[in-house]
Amino acid sequence: MPKSLAHEETVESTRAHSQEGFDPEWIRYVFTAWAQCTHPSCKEKFAIAGNGGVSPEYTSNEGDWDWEDFFSPLFCYPMPEMIEFPSRCPKEVKTQLSAAFALFWSNEAACAGRIRVALEQLMNHIGVPKRKKNSNGRYSDLTLHARIDAYAAKDAAIGPQLMALKWLGNTGSHNGEISKADLLDALEILEHVLGEILERRSARVASLAKTLTKKHRRK
Repeated sequence: MPKSLAHEETVESTRAHSQEGFDPEWIRYVFTAWAQCTHPSCKEKFAIAGNGGVSPEYTSNEGDWDWEDFFSPLFCYPMPEMIEFPSRCPKEVKTQLSAAFALFWSNEAACAGRIRVALEQLMNHIGVPKRKKNSNGRYSDLTLHARIDAYAAKDAAIGPQLMALKWLGNTGSHNGEISKADLLDALEILEHVLGEILERRSARVASLAKTLTKKHRRK
């Protein structure tokens, strides 16, 4: 939102100005700002907070440059939904994904972990078994990997997509390196997966196309 950006230099950064050899790249900011959703049916306003600094930026094609401020979000509230949820999306899945959205800017690994938990909740919702009976008659818990394999046996197209999301969640759980680009790719996959599993969009569109063809195709 115009004129809502406010920033201050940190105490440590301010003190650094007096040090020998001070460089503008040592500057560190804390900022706040307000934004607003541009979707006509929403218009939600939300607060943004984060950090920033100064970096050299080219100002012309001739190689001229100057120091420019930059700012990086770490927190948004209320965090906008990053995907479109199907109307039949269960509350348990939405709760985990809302938590994932809130972590997107500040903790990529934790965000990936929440996506993994959302997958577990999705498996619960669609009735994929959580336990398996052993040869000795006792039950043992199934891993998420095994549950996705069980689902993939019935839906070979969606199974690998679910597994890709699970691998990302595993990386997050083990503090592996995850980029925001990885998370955006995962959320795009997840949006598609939810639509296919919960609303069977491709099957529905195929059925509609078949009906139209049968009705209007010239013999």
